[in-house]
Amino acid sequence: MTNSCAEKNLCKRDAKKEEKRAAIVAIAQQHFTEHGFGGTTMSAIAADLGGSKTTLWSYFSSKEDLFAAALDDWIDIFEPVRNIRYEGDLRETLVSYCCDFLNQMLTPQVETMFRLVIAEAKRFPELGQIFYEQAPLRRHKALSAFLQQEMDSGRLRQYDSVRMSSQLHHLCLYRLFMHSIWGLEPDTSPAQIRLEAENVVDLFLNGYAAA
Repeated sequence: MTNSCAEKNLCKRDAKKEEKRAAIVAIAQQHFTEHGFGGTTMSAIAADLGGSKTTLWSYFSSKEDLFAAALDDWIDIFEPVRNIRYEGDLRETLVSYCCDFLNQMLTPQVETMFRLVIAEAKRFPELGQIFYEQAPLRRHKALSAFLQQEMDSGRLRQYDSVRMSSQLHHLCLYRLFMHSIWGLEPDTSPAQIRLEAENVVDLFLNGYAAA
């Protein structure tokens, strides 16, 4: 009975701690969005949180750690990187993947992240490193595993799979996503996204498909 009560109390404390951490991250996201990384301070976040700076520091040892947590939370909003499987036609498999990728990238949350990182990365290089490792690099590695399988099967010519993955993602981003970042309001209808994905994949396969 005593052990059961102790376990319940421990679970309650853990839940309360996790709830507090989530509240800190949510407030931090608001500050990072409104003021950028450089303009955000731990003191301002603590003030909005309604607690002491000591409490905030007990959860996050630096602003960089807090930004990493905020970025993790932002990334978790989006569909996880799925395992890509060959579906009988390499072109269609890659087109489907690129459509999914573009649909995720063309959301307000992703644009907010990119604008924030681009605006601050030169002054705070660690910000760009955190973002790259937790977002683009994850995708590059996930797609590169599939591309390596396709190279091993003979459907793609041999090359650096991570570099290939990076190139395919960058081809996807250049037109619709960058036009959106620039405020040009491109046509992002499903039909246009499909057309963009097809053009990207055709260009990619023109360079990497096995002879």
